Amino acid sequence: MTIIIASTEIVSGLFLIIILLNLLRTKAEKRSVKRRFFLAFALSTAIGLFSDAFVYILDGYISLGHIFNRIFLLTANGIAYTMINFCIALFAFYMFALIKEKGNVSAWPTIFILTLAVFDILMIILGIINKQAFSVEDNAIVYGPWKDFVLLTPIASFVFLLFMLIFNLRYIEKRYALALSSFVGFPLIAAVIVIVIPGCELAYTATALACAVIYLSIQHEEISESRVRAQIMDNLSRMDSLTGLKNRRGYDEALSKASSCTGLGVIFCDLNALKYTNDNFGHAAGDAYIKKFADILRNVFEEAGDICRISGDEFVVILYDIATEKLDEFKERLNSVIKENDRIASVGYAYGENEPAIELVGRAEREMYDDKNRYYSETGIDRRRR
Repeated sequence: MTIIIASTEIVSGLFLIIILLNLLRTKAEKRSVKRRFFLAFALSTAIGLFSDAFVYILDGYISLGHIFNRIFLLTANGIAYTMINFCIALFAFYMFALIKEKGNVSAWPTIFILTLAVFDILMIILGIINKQAFSVEDNAIVYGPWKDFVLLTPIASFVFLLFMLIFNLRYIEKRYALALSSFVGFPLIAAVIVIVIPGCELAYTATALACAVIYLSIQHEEISESRVRAQIMDNLSRMDSLTGLKNRRGYDEALSKASSCTGLGVIFCDLNALKYTNDNFGHAAGDAYIKKFADILRNVFEEAGDICRISGDEFVVILYDIATEKLDEFKERLNSVIKENDRIASVGYAYGENEPAIELVGRAEREMYDDKNRYYSETGIDRRRR
């Protein structure tokens, strides 16, 4: 039985090493506080696994000589017992960091668990010195009356962690809550197994399994965050940085999207006297001028279609699956707003059913130039704006 447990712990430890190596691939400056605590938690679990496996191997299977066996068994078993407390304390700090991201919670439960862990480690050290926890006789571990006592503190810590988890469920996503509960649940199952099958102690293996479950949740979160970042970057690549409207790439995609529409409305706009504004008031004023018109288009068309800035002073609005009557309403509203803003832009409109979008854009552009000529003619401005 013991060699089977040792083999299970070694395999679990190697699996944890793989997890650690994968997590360490993230640059140090990009690791969050909770990530660092999880790394430390996984590392302490791996150390505990290998130490416990080493005890099982030396305790009756391999002899390194009386002195060496005594030293190695005492050291390995002391580390195995001590690491239980490190695992619990580091897990508590990991859970606190996770909860802290969502809510303003107190750190005292974590400090309390840390205090219990320090107390238990001191008792283990004292128990080894006075041989009350365990000792080595005839190359074998002999447990003393303190064995169960030094295990009471970790059990109390597990129960306290369970209450800490339940009390803060509102701050934890369901996926993470289930993963975190495995750290309490799996060791409890291992404790039941020991009662049913004496000598089958799988506490560390259960902890390693819980660590793997939490790691899967971390990986799921990373994948989700990567997808969100990729989506944000993809959206930004379609966005004009000055106005927040679609840029030339977004415009090209809008034209492709328009090919599947039956009724299509196109509005082509060109700012009046942007060059005059830039030359006489500076480019900051020109940018404000552009943003003002972008806001006008955004307010008029809202979610009706795609609004694109295709060059410095040219804008195109594409309205999908729209009736000609609806386009007339938009036309009347936009013309009114433009007039209220001192004819800030010249505009052309085009409507078609089952017509290529690019042809409608061309028609709208030609109408826009007609409107621009009327603007200069009616205002008497020689292509400049006072």
